[in-house]
Amino acid sequence: MTKDFSMVLAKGPKAMTIENAIKGFTALVGLAGFVFGVVKFLEVMAVDAERPYLERKLAWCEQVVETTSRIATSAEASQDDIDRFWQMYWGVMGLIEKASITSAMVEFGKSLEAIPSAEEGSKDLSSHLSSMQGKSLSLAHACRKELSAEWSPSWSITP
Repeated sequence: MTKDFSMVLAKGPKAMTIENAIKGFTALVGLAGFVFGVVKFLEVMAVDAERPYLERKLAWCEQVVETTSRIATSAEASQDDIDRFWQMYWGVMGLIEKASITSAMVEFGKSLEAIPSAEEGSKDLSSHLSSMQGKSLSLAHACRKELSAEWSPSWSITP
């Protein structure tokens, strides 16, 4: 019997070590799952906290893109659209824009200021409108890029 007891003692600490390792691994997996859950919860809460800002940014981006596209696709842009662009340029867009939207707004604004007059000919105007269409599209892409970075990566433009 002493022999059997000594065999149990010899195997006991090793068996306990494996058992402790399994328990430790299980605890680490549980802790990792908990930490992952907390991180995801905080990400969702951050988006929820930013939701009013992001919804306004989306609405303003939609407005400015619609305005620039109307200006860029019409040989005779309405003064209301031109005025609305400048109101947004000097107003609400300054609240929300980052570098890419700022750059696109500035480029469209420069192009808007350089619209050729009727006396300069329709060829110049047509060429200029084509350039403005590209700048309007660049503004739309800049808005989408910023919104995807702040709201949902699924909105990003993939080549």
